[in-house]
Amino acid sequence: MKAILLVEDNDDIRELYGTVLRREGYEVQEAENGQIALERLEQMHGTPCLVLLDMMMPIMSGPELLRVLHESHRLASLPIVVLSAGGTEADAPHAKKFIRKPVDGHVLLTVVREFCGPPPVH
Repeated sequence: MKAILLVEDNDDIRELYGTVLRREGYEVQEAENGQIALERLEQMHGTPCLVLLDMMMPIMSGPELLRVLHESHRLASLPIVVLSAGGTEADAPHAKKFIRKPVDGHVLLTVVREFCGPPPVH
């Protein structure tokens, strides 16, 4: 199964994006902040095909997580797409894409397919 790590502190947004992706057949791991995201990455078997990352979060922000991942030998090549209501692409220098929230479900799925390929056949 193709796994995606969804890092978003807003419960409603995280639930919405997670539901859209799961309905398409993707496995979704969720994290409320960057620190929990790092824990999820350690627990996962292999690495996800994509990290969807919010920028403004408590405990460890998106820019902080981007820096940690970029400095990691194991995780530096992990594709990261930033989904954020604030900030600019300059705030996320190691992200593959920067998309302004709110994100339409079709746009979200198009971006996920770009990095993860089509969802697995059931």
